[in-house]
Amino acid sequence: MMHQIYVFSSTGNTLHAAERVGEGLGGARLINMALAQDKETEASGDSVGICYPVHAFGAPAVVHRFIEGLSVDPESWVYLIVTSGGGPLGAAAQGVGLLAQRGVRVRGGFHVKMPGNYSPLHDSPSGGKLRRMVDRADGVLEGIVEDLRNRREKRPGGSSMEWLSRWANGSALASVGAKDRSFYATSSCVRCGRCVALCPVGNVEQGEEGLPRWMGRCTQCMACFHWCPVHAVQFNSTTSLRRHRYHHPAVSPERFLAWSGR
Repeated sequence: MMHQIYVFSSTGNTLHAAERVGEGLGGARLINMALAQDKETEASGDSVGICYPVHAFGAPAVVHRFIEGLSVDPESWVYLIVTSGGGPLGAAAQGVGLLAQRGVRVRGGFHVKMPGNYSPLHDSPSGGKLRRMVDRADGVLEGIVEDLRNRREKRPGGSSMEWLSRWANGSALASVGAKDRSFYATSSCVRCGRCVALCPVGNVEQGEEGLPRWMGRCTQCMACFHWCPVHAVQFNSTTSLRRHRYHHPAVSPERFLAWSGR
């Protein structure tokens, strides 16, 4: 059996979820949505998964642009997995609607609560709390694998909140690009270029003297902030004050750099 999973991930949560599901299904081809956005994509296989985190109450801009060019073999069993640090609201239901506009029927919609990574609003967990959250998430993923193996159709939660996700998500995405004005690099920057390599929308460039510059088309995924090896990347004064840097503990920097493909 052939399985395909399309993934958008910025700190490894959704990548880990997709890898666990792929392993549980006996192997799957994982495709990075960030590299497929703004392109025509034809998906096929016994199952096709669409996996993404919740951004601004809904689907990230990268996912919107990817789905706009997506077509899926009608024989494929299509499912969604959304990850978030809080509740999913209507993010999965919104994804079902976006795919329906492309003529794609979604058979299963799932949510996995993961450690949050949006540092401008809150700190990421660490220590025992982080381990407990990761263990609980892995248990949820085992259940999802069983549902997928047995082709159990599951309506995504939060359908009654889809309108809120569509409204809030649309409003946020309209202005999110300019929010990168708050990013900056401190004098501890080692000019390694990791923030440039990991930006899913090519928004970070190395300027004069090798320091990063943010170019006004940010998607607020926070990859540049969390993956900086020396914690030089900051986001206004809030993140300068004791914010933990986070990536999923099962996803190493080397693994994520290879995954980014940039």
